[in-house]
Amino acid sequence: MAGPLTGVGEAGGHVDAPSSLRDTATDITDVYAFTSPEDTGTVTLIANVRPFQLPGTAANALVDHPFATGARYEIHTDADGDGAPDATYRWTFRNEDRRPFGTGPKVGPLPVNSLDDRSLGVRQKYTLEKVTADGTVTTLLRDAIAAPTHTGRTLMPNYGKLRTQAIRDLPGGGRTVATQAAESFKADTQVFGLFVAGTSGPVPGWLPDAQPLSALNVNSLVLQVPKSEVALAGDARRNPVVGVWSSVSRQSADLGRSLAEQAPVYRQVSRNGTPHVAFAVHGSTVGLAKPGGPEDRFQARAPKDDHLDADFLAATLDPVPPRRIERAQGRRAPATPRRDIQALLMKGIGKSNGSLFGFDLTTHTMNADADRSRIVLAEQLRLNLTTPVAADPKAHGVLDGDLQGFPNGRRLNDNIDGPLIRMLEGEPAGPSARDLLPDPVVRLEPADAQSTFPYLNLPHAGP
Repeated sequence: MAGPLTGVGEAGGHVDAPSSLRDTATDITDVYAFTSPEDTGTVTLIANVRPFQLPGTAANALVDHPFATGARYEIHTDADGDGAPDATYRWTFRNEDRRPFGTGPKVGPLPVNSLDDRSLGVRQKYTLEKVTADGTVTTLLRDAIAAPTHTGRTLMPNYGKLRTQAIRDLPGGGRTVATQAAESFKADTQVFGLFVAGTSGPVPGWLPDAQPLSALNVNSLVLQVPKSEVALAGDARRNPVVGVWSSVSRQSADLGRSLAEQAPVYRQVSRNGTPHVAFAVHGSTVGLAKPGGPEDRFQARAPKDDHLDADFLAATLDPVPPRRIERAQGRRAPATPRRDIQALLMKGIGKSNGSLFGFDLTTHTMNADADRSRIVLAEQLRLNLTTPVAADPKAHGVLDGDLQGFPNGRRLNDNIDGPLIRMLEGEPAGPSARDLLPDPVVRLEPADAQSTFPYLNLPHAGP
């Protein structure tokens, strides 16, 4: 059966799970969380979705990459470490079709110079709500307009102007924008091979690091809010650590009962916090993972339930990639159980929680007002809101002494695959694993992010 109440739209990650191919509009590619560099009293949270979008041109202006209607796109924050959201920011989209009789191209024939131009025949509008832990829903924006898919420089000669028009201030401080953007993921394609085969490169011996994502686009939800909105008790000084993740849910229903007797419910189909969790613990990606397996189950699960999944817990204690590297290269894998990796993914960096960094940085136990008896193992991207903005950011973040970088949250210019492999190989307590990371013959990566809101580069586009 198919329909708005019966669709099964399992998806998630940069093809991190088999289900990610079934519903690309809900596929979360990356989550970023960092102190806003130009406004350090605020935190910026970004969720990228719908990957692999080709640049638009006037010749293929019919190509459109909207946000999914009937879905809930959400960014969650956990201030007390119980794995459940204390604040959820929820976007829901609808299409406003202004074309005569609802037919014809969505854009043109005249150039679009404003979001109000009639040449933009179909606009996406959205409602942004904030949901607190007690279930209170507050509408922050209603009928805000998303920046459209870039259909090329002929039809959209100044996309930057359109994106600026789409930025909306939020009540209580902060701002947001829903937009198409250039892919920001600083992927290292050579390191992919270390995760899935134990050797560098998608094909062993293939060295150029020319990743195709650098020429593609995604859809982005960018949110900037005062730190007091996400910190426990509104006090980021006393309670500096917050967990962050994103999810997408689709409408669903119980087919065992009459549809007339029930309101639509939402079923989570995609989830993303720490990047490349499936790579890190299962050494898997699409083509290697079995549909309905642990990667797909992770996408449908809330962080508060991670500690109940015995298979996932076991995988974090015995991740696959180090054993593959040992078999392929003879480099001895660190001894198991890997409580350092489990702590990295499910506790954060703490002096005495097994992470082996030797200092406190991103564990919820640092929050003075947190009830320690309620803190559970939960996979999240954890951010210390009080870490100063780095004057000299390092791509490998904390491992290279840059405490503001990954895995203390994640900035747009952070490289995450290199640090993940280094930690899987035993850093920081063990010997350096940098020698595993090949120096690329050619490097073609997404351009560095901008330094001011909304930070993401404009989408790639043709004529």
